[in-house]
Amino acid sequence: PYVTTGLAMLVPTGSSIKNLDDLRAPGTKIVVKLGTTGEAFAARELPDAHITRMQADPACALEVSQGKADAWIYDQLSIFRYHKQFAKSTRAELAPIRSEQWAIGLAKNNPELRDKVNAFLAEFRAAGNFERLGERYLADEKTLMERLGVPFIFSAVAPLAVLPLAEETATSGDPLFVLLLALIATVAIFAFWRLTRSRSPRASGNSDLLGFAALWIVLAAIGWFVFHQLSYDWHWEGIWRRRWSLLDGWLASIRISFLSLLGCIVVAVALVAGGRSPSRPLRFLCRAYTEIVRGSPLIVVLLVGYYVVADAFEIHDRELAGILLLSLFAGAYLGEILRGGIESVGRTQFESARAVGFDRWQAYRHIILPQAIRRVLPAIAGLFIMLIKDSSLLSYIGTEEFTKQADIARAATATGLEAYLPLAFGYLALTIPLAYIAARLERKFAYEC
Repeated sequence: PYVTTGLAMLVPTGSSIKNLDDLRAPGTKIVVKLGTTGEAFAARELPDAHITRMQADPACALEVSQGKADAWIYDQLSIFRYHKQFAKSTRAELAPIRSEQWAIGLAKNNPELRDKVNAFLAEFRAAGNFERLGERYLADEKTLMERLGVPFIFSAVAPLAVLPLAEETATSGDPLFVLLLALIATVAIFAFWRLTRSRSPRASGNSDLLGFAALWIVLAAIGWFVFHQLSYDWHWEGIWRRRWSLLDGWLASIRISFLSLLGCIVVAVALVAGGRSPSRPLRFLCRAYTEIVRGSPLIVVLLVGYYVVADAFEIHDRELAGILLLSLFAGAYLGEILRGGIESVGRTQFESARAVGFDRWQAYRHIILPQAIRRVLPAIAGLFIMLIKDSSLLSYIGTEEFTKQADIARAATATGLEAYLPLAFGYLALTIPLAYIAARLERKFAYEC
């Protein structure tokens, strides 16, 4: 170890929280950065707290600054720096609630490099270079910590007691979960087979059978080569123990995507109606909204929308805010798709409908919209599939949907691919049936069968 530091707290100004005992109060809202020792400490030591896991430091600081969280647990230097940025709305409690050390991770089979690194660190400290680093780059932090009586990070490097690793409990079978998993997989495989099979009436010949056999042999060979070359130790036990949390996140993604889908339809219809309104200011507003939203990255829309707009309207429910923002974002794209479909229908058809006695609504209902929707159905299906995948970005505002639950499981188990593979298959299990349904609708509404 070359640095001794500790977990500190950033709390709102005027908060009564000053130490670890204050954090133990039931219902305390704690924000942590995903995958950090602060997250692990909060999960282990604060079982009665409501823990929100964020992806980035600035989001954690904003949670405290806006009063969405009672405390942020992180390292001392980061807490001090973000307190300086939010000096009016936050207070830094730098007395460590747990001491920690930083070290350098090295390959286990390279003892020569380890000896060289240790020798360098010893020589660097003996020459007083750590002190000079502190005085040059961390002068404010060093002065404040000395005034508070808190050891500065470079001032002590005696090894701390090593915390024992959590014992891994034996995994066991779960027939209900396996049954649900098999059902989901069956639906996805059936939809994939129906979606990709040829609709040609020509009977399959021997050349087709040989072609499919060759295709599967090639794909199997590529798959075997890729995974055979992969130097990776698989550890599925931790992910399996968190299987129900992952399923809860998967169901949350379905709920979020469905509600966002309904919302974006409402937004799109409003934009199309406003864009075709006789009022020029209304047409300008709808066009300006569409271009601004389509020109903005979704992650920016989510962060600005949640921490600025939603906060102004006092919408603190993360899932509700995410659904509204996804609806507003996707609605701009769906509105353009619908507008293009409507404009692709000839003006003469509208005039003919009016000539035979249809009013404006009847002309759109019976003549224009059926043709427009039939033409843009593939684009709408693609947008809805994109909406499901884009729901994963709600993890950046703390919504615990499928991607966030997979990240939590990955961080808690120190794994990688074991969390990402279920994530990939979970989204495929959502998007493939949706693509199949869209294909069925497309064939149903086709002019010719």
